[in-house]
This record gives sequence, C-alpha cells and structure tokens, in this order.
Amino acid sequence: MTAPSRMPPDDPIGVALRRAFANERAPNGLEQRLAQSLRALSSPPLSVLLARGAAIAAATVLIFSLAIAFWVPRTAELSDVPLKELEAFIDSSRAVDVATDDPARVRAWLAARVDFAPPLVTTGDAGIELIGGRLCLFSGRRVASYMYRIHGQLLSIYIMSADGLSLTGNNRIERAGRTLTLTQEGHLSQASWAENGLIYSVVGELPELALLSTLDELRR
Repeated sequence: MTAPSRMPPDDPIGVALRRAFANERAPNGLEQRLAQSLRALSSPPLSVLLARGAAIAAATVLIFSLAIAFWVPRTAELSDVPLKELEAFIDSSRAVDVATDDPARVRAWLAARVDFAPPLVTTGDAGIELIGGRLCLFSGRRVASYMYRIHGQLLSIYIMSADGLSLTGNNRIERAGRTLTLTQEGHLSQASWAENGLIYSVVGELPELALLSTLDELRR
C-alpha cells in the first residue's frame, strides 16, 4: 500500500517575505487605475464604435432609398405588347368576346369592363368591317379592343389608359397632327399614339403603309 504524500515544508524565505509585507498597503489610486483598465478592456475601442455607427447609418440610407423606389410609381413601357397580343390571338383562333358590327354595342360592352370611357369608333367603308370587341390585359391594366377585318385580314384598335404608361420606339412619324410610334414584325404592323389621356395602338396583318392608310380611313 502506497504511503500518503506529504506536503513540502514551507520555504523559509517565502515565509519571511510574507511576514515582511503582511501589513503593506497598495499605493493610492492603484485600485482605481486597475478598475479603469479593466473597463477599457471590456469596452470596444472608439474606432469600432465609429465603424458600427457608419454601418448603421449606411443601412438606414439604403432602406430609405428602397422605400422611396417602391413608393414612386413606376412607368411601364408599351413597346410591342399589342403586336404580340394580336399575334397570339390569331394563332389561338379564338373568337371575339362580343361579336357584332354595331360600334355602339361594342362600346357599351367594353365600357362596362374597363376603367375609362372607350371612344365610339366608325364602322369603316366596304373593305373595313367591324366584327366585334375584346377585353385584353396589358401590364396589369384592362384594355379595350375593337376588332376589324380588312380585306380578309384582322386588325385591332387597342385603347388603354395612358396613366403610368409610355410609348417606346425610335421609328416615329407625324401624321394628321399626331406623333405615331411604328413597330413592325413579320406580317404584323403597329402604330401607337397618345391622345386625351388614352393610348391607342392599331395592329393589323398589313404592311406599314397599308396600316397607315387604313388608319386614315377609320378616322374619317
């Protein structure tokens, strides 16, 4: 069985030193300086505080800027949306929503479904036949569509509110006191303009010149 270990005897020199300094006091202010040093170690330096403040300020500015960006109404661009819509309508072989050659009846049907007063359109001459109307949707807004048949080809007059909507395109001409923005793709042509708070976009299965001539006929 192993004998229990004994504690080494106190060092005589260590005992003497403890006795000599037993009644000694710490210098004045030492405890206060030690406390201040400890507080400085536990607190972040000034540069860190300044960096944090700058980061918080930058984040606040970013949030404020984003809030303004979302609050300011955005302007949508019409571009070739009407042209694409008529192209999809032709490909789908769908029927018009209301089939009639009476412009007053088409207007009344559309007026009950859009948030503006659709203008009354003409029936056209012998080669321009009103076949009805449709309700369309562009960029979240309701659009009135008067549908025509021009010598066997389809043509649509799209009418929508101009609020928050702009016309785009570099091909612009002046015709009968209006600035028309022209777009052409494949066998479809489009002419758009703004008037009295509304945007009109005429799209048809016609060459550009034929579309403009038809537009002149419809305006008589």
